[in-house]
Amino acid sequence: MQFLRPASEDEMIGVFLRAELDSCRHGERLRGLLARDRRTQELLRRPDVAGIESNGYRRRLLEGRRAYERREGLFLGFPRQVDWFRATLEPDEVLDVLYIDWDWWLTLSGGSRRPRDAARKIRAVEIVGVTVTEHHPLAEALRGSQPPAELIAVTTPAHAPLVLVEGHFRLTAYALFPDYLPPTLEILLGVSGEMNGWCQF
Repeated sequence: MQFLRPASEDEMIGVFLRAELDSCRHGERLRGLLARDRRTQELLRRPDVAGIESNGYRRRLLEGRRAYERREGLFLGFPRQVDWFRATLEPDEVLDVLYIDWDWWLTLSGGSRRPRDAARKIRAVEIVGVTVTEHHPLAEALRGSQPPAELIAVTTPAHAPLVLVEGHFRLTAYALFPDYLPPTLEILLGVSGEMNGWCQF
């Protein structure tokens, strides 16, 4: 793992929402909210984190969708003080990132929270309704002209383990098709001495 530069919480929020905009599960709802507020998708696709008003709007969106400010749901127990960074991981390090401690990801990985184990179960057709082929476009996009949003992960000052906050379907795709991973993959990484208190860590 190599740290590239500090990042801001606003940058993390921008990446989180950009990923959800492209999500088959969350994108339609998010696009509807943008249309309601007469905002363009560019606000999320190319977030200008220097803009106070646009940062505030994106923060309100994440609060409305995920209770981020209230620290509820996915973010229950998430630290208030997190140092954010741009960092790069080598392929093996990417595939060592753990899923959140959530029922579906525990089932998919056989309880280990490891994407490699999830990939093995999917390839063995052990998970009803989940196929290898549906994940291929997500991995293939790494080599496209418009790569997918960065994974967002968090850790402690010991830098182990790394736990995913956003990007579970993409990480699963990378585990299924690791040859698409570049020599280093840039991610958003949050570091906090209180990360053990996050309900998903």
